[in-house]
Amino acid sequence: MWVDVAEKVKTEPPSKPEIRQGMDYLRRHSKVRFYADENFPYLATKMLRRFGAQVVTVQEVGLRRHPDENHAAYALRYGYILLTCDRDYLDNRKFPLIHCPAIAVFDFGKGRPREILAALQCLRMAFRIPQFYDKWMKIEAAKDSWIETTRFLNGTTARTRYRWFRGKLQEWAEQSAGV
Repeated sequence: MWVDVAEKVKTEPPSKPEIRQGMDYLRRHSKVRFYADENFPYLATKMLRRFGAQVVTVQEVGLRRHPDENHAAYALRYGYILLTCDRDYLDNRKFPLIHCPAIAVFDFGKGRPREILAALQCLRMAFRIPQFYDKWMKIEAAKDSWIETTRFLNGTTARTRYRWFRGKLQEWAEQSAGV
């Protein structure tokens, strides 16, 4: 079932170490920056730029036809969120969270503007708090929801499904067997 994230935080507040880590991230004054690989559609790049995002493309930096590993290394080195439609980046053996930039892998359906816009909703938080999206995160985005896999400073990982619904951020919560 879907639960509002704001309500969940009220009932399950973050721990002191989580708050400290969050405050450390917020002290960095970052602006969201994206690197679009060859599989990311031009229309999606154009939409992000219209929203005010800084987006550089593979073509602009001269890395066309380079292997995926080069794109991940470039994005990590320069602090970009890597944007792609290439699901190979979700392979944790090839691209482990500990060694990769933030990566957003999109499924734009048939590539219609409305589908692209819906899938890009997963980046709304990256615009608000880009400090949390600098590395160690993979986003698997579709038009109706997205899954974030995150590695934390203490070495743990979490996999969480989100969506925007009526202007509120919601998280998928598994129901326990007794409910």
